[in-house]
Amino acid sequence: MTLTKGTIARLRFPGRLDISDELETRLLREFGKEPHTQEHSEQDLHEQVRKYVNYYNSEKGSVSPAK
Repeated sequence: MTLTKGTIARLRFPGRLDISDELETRLLREFGKEPHTQEHSEQDLHEQVRKYVNYYNSEKGSVSPAK
């Protein structure tokens, strides 16, 4: 299974995941194609995307502004 714009739209549903347009582009680049060695199950794909989004958002929030 691969990540699609439709899947991202469902993940964006209010109260779920905060996914910016920049992050959507990164997610599609990372998870939009099947890996060469294995196929992602739906559950695995959702878990990997959730971890990626949470990490991305925590890193973005922890960056201090330039002085």
